[in-house]
Amino acid sequence: MRLSIFKKEASSPLNTTYQDKLIKQAYTVTSIRQNIINTGQISLYCDYAGFASLNKYGVACCLVHNRSISVTAKQLHNTEDFGSIYGELQAIAFSLELLAQALQQQQPKIAVIYTDCSTIDLILAKDYFADLRCQTLRDEIQQTIQELKLSRPEVTVIIRYISRHKKNNALHQMAHHAARASIR
Repeated sequence: MRLSIFKKEASSPLNTTYQDKLIKQAYTVTSIRQNIINTGQISLYCDYAGFASLNKYGVACCLVHNRSISVTAKQLHNTEDFGSIYGELQAIAFSLELLAQALQQQQPKIAVIYTDCSTIDLILAKDYFADLRCQTLRDEIQQTIQELKLSRPEVTVIIRYISRHKKNNALHQMAHHAARASIR
């Protein structure tokens, strides 16, 4: 079993004992374990964390493929709190950046980005946004997906609400905690 845990760009590392506990937990859940060992699918669990009172925001992604797990986080340089929808879109955009890098070395058939934004399907299909920042970021996400389709037509990229898959999902918890750790 190959297992790589690393954290880039974050200001403080995750507790490795806690990470080890989450990894063991992930392997005990059949649906999550399948995502870890799957050679035909890259799964990316992304999350956003924001502390508006401190004006600190961060995103993280837990990428799993073929028995490899990596967690990457970064602090955002938002000048103000633009809301959780915008933050979740930033987490998805960050995951797409990591996916583009991973596709240079990996050859899956499908890549699934899991978000805990329950309205993600509506947001991605929406025609009108009251906040132009959300629309611009959504358009950038769609453009990135199109670019990935052109450069890697054999890979299907899907953005999906994590739904019931979120409860006790150790991989999403790793992304969640990394996003929070990146802004401490």
